[in-house]
Amino acid sequence: MNSIDQPKRILCLGDLVVDIFSSPLPRLPKPGELVVTQQIAVFPGGNALNTAVALRRLGKPVAIAGSIGDDALGSLLLQRLQDLDLDVRGVYQEPGGTTASTFILRAEGEDRRFISALGVGNYFTGESISPDLIPDNGIVLVGGYLKLPAWNDKVLIDFLRQARKRNSKVVLNVCVVRNNGVDPRRCLPLLEYVDVFVPNEDEARSITGETQLARQAKVLRQAGARLVVITRGSEGLYADDGAQAVTMGIFQVPVVDPSGCGDCFSAGLLAALCRDQDTVSMLKLGSAVGAYGVTALGCTNGVPPFWEVEQFLGKNTLPISVCPVR
Repeated sequence: MNSIDQPKRILCLGDLVVDIFSSPLPRLPKPGELVVTQQIAVFPGGNALNTAVALRRLGKPVAIAGSIGDDALGSLLLQRLQDLDLDVRGVYQEPGGTTASTFILRAEGEDRRFISALGVGNYFTGESISPDLIPDNGIVLVGGYLKLPAWNDKVLIDFLRQARKRNSKVVLNVCVVRNNGVDPRRCLPLLEYVDVFVPNEDEARSITGETQLARQAKVLRQAGARLVVITRGSEGLYADDGAQAVTMGIFQVPVVDPSGCGDCFSAGLLAALCRDQDTVSMLKLGSAVGAYGVTALGCTNGVPPFWEVEQFLGKNTLPISVCPVR
């Protein structure tokens, strides 16, 4: 077995959420009105957990770490994770705690609306996550950072240092919440320990204060991130690895539900990291998995096995521009 075939262990830690989805509505109900939809479904959610589930659908071995409540939603979520064959040794059920949940609904022709309750995520510090979960020569994803306001940065930085010592690559995904009082710039000291940093365009602007993509990426790389990938929704992405700047469009696929496509994109990046792919190949794989993510209701249900993504990449192209970093 050569090194490219040896499975790398992946740890995803951060926000664990129960997502409650409604099928697209013809319109939102008026006050006091009942509107019937085709389906209301419950799925695993949260940035860290979505990425882990998408990776598992791709066939990768994944461990998940974070906190849930010991309520009915928590028990339902834990059972679902076990059914998906995720390693749940790092999942801590807080006694008397309420599991984080998000209700997601969308009217036809409109963007999604999210109603979220953080539950135990409001006081998640990361201190319950054992460093023993860090893989050797693997990958660690920190998902939903900035969304969880009580995360202990000293504990997290020490965790990332240990990941580096074990030769594991670190991927950081942030989620800026406008009304939780967390300064987006809080993530900057972490970037010294980050191999791949994945904010969206709005988040990159909030963190850096810069309006131009190239300037945003430069600031984030100067803070320490080895590769910066700024996602732009339907506009694609901009990436900077210090040697080259990559502008990439999107694959054209039927859109059913765009929720979680950024987390599916991150899963594709991690799958590429497992294979030590170059920057452009990594971004193409991430974009392909992200595209699959929008084709079904729920954040990850559209993600297929890895071989199907490879076939998709062989048959489809997307706009790519590569130039040296100035």
